[in-house]
Amino acid sequence: MTKFTIIADSCCNLYERDFRGAGFNFFVAPLQLTVGEKHFEDNQDLNTRELVDAINSTKQCPKSACPSVETFKQLFEKNDNIIAVLLSSKLSGTYQSALAAYNEVIEKSPKKKIFLLDSLSACTGLDFLVLKVRELIESGFNFEEVVSKIKDFRPSHRVRFLLYDLGNLIKNGRLNKIVGKILGTAGIKLVCGDDGNGEIKKYGMSLGIRRGLSALADLIGSDIKKDNRGLDRKIMISHVHNVQDAEFLSNLLKTKYNLTNISISPMRGTSCLYAADKGIVAAY
Repeated sequence: MTKFTIIADSCCNLYERDFRGAGFNFFVAPLQLTVGEKHFEDNQDLNTRELVDAINSTKQCPKSACPSVETFKQLFEKNDNIIAVLLSSKLSGTYQSALAAYNEVIEKSPKKKIFLLDSLSACTGLDFLVLKVRELIESGFNFEEVVSKIKDFRPSHRVRFLLYDLGNLIKNGRLNKIVGKILGTAGIKLVCGDDGNGEIKKYGMSLGIRRGLSALADLIGSDIKKDNRGLDRKIMISHVHNVQDAEFLSNLLKTKYNLTNISISPMRGTSCLYAADKGIVAAY
């Protein structure tokens, strides 16, 4: 059986330890995070509470830097049958960094099999795609079949979110500054998500967190109903130190839309930096 390798960057919330014992390799290329004078590498040892506290204690704009070309190059050289699931090229230079590494490696080893998936997604959306790749591998498909099927699947997945604070997204140019005027209204929360082309779009707004979560649940429920893919469709919810609201959203989806295939997990560093404290992101 072909030995696969899945590679993701650390905007994905999964860790190498999540796949111990799996029939494939899994590696995460860490982004570098800067908050004021503090530097963090988004590796498996990063304390996300420390990171979020640092963000909360400074007015400076936190920054992220994509994994280096050399980081990707080493991963590509040491492994075979590689499927790399990467943060949207519209939001980060991560895909371009991986592409530069790919070109160098393929020039020396033209028969090596590497596929770079521009996820056109972020955060929990990457988790969703990585787990889909895992499903395809474990179903016994060969490399070319996995590539074909994940390319076909990618446009069908969705990412939606509700953040307590959109400031980091706006400051870093990931969200249109026009929304700053909306955010100036006390208590207004935006329901946002991917636009299907790798960028962020506003889908609605509500007064207060609980109403915002309800609007998020309605958006997810409406999307799934329109897609006509059944009530057992997988939904992944990630949060920034906010299990309470993640469970509230999960319960809304269960009681209002009879959706039960729901998982909840914490975000790792890069997602925490942009989603900010208590942020909630769903992928399906």
